[in-house]
Amino acid sequence: MRVLAVFIQTLLIILDVIYWIVIVWVILSWILFFMRQSKFRWRYRGFFHVLEQLDDLFTRMTWPFLKPFRRMLRKVDTRGIDWSPLLLLLAIFVLRNLLGAILIP
Repeated sequence: MRVLAVFIQTLLIILDVIYWIVIVWVILSWILFFMRQSKFRWRYRGFFHVLEQLDDLFTRMTWPFLKPFRRMLRKVDTRGIDWSPLLLLLAIFVLRNLLGAILIP
């Protein structure tokens, strides 16, 4: 039983890391979107370039987790809004609660 508890705790830590990576990626993508709409990217090219590289890094880290949700959403007309991060965060929330319920009794 102790091995199972260690395994579940490890899964909970991994889910927490994925959760925060997705949160940071979403916020960074919003920041970059608004920077692209303003003159900021022309005034501070170096800083904007660093933010674009960070966005690329976080996009590559989140892509494997978002891919199944994007495949499911392809069948639904979402009017151009990417709901896959929200669905991934919801799935992580449900998994964390289920694993926590298994671990606590």
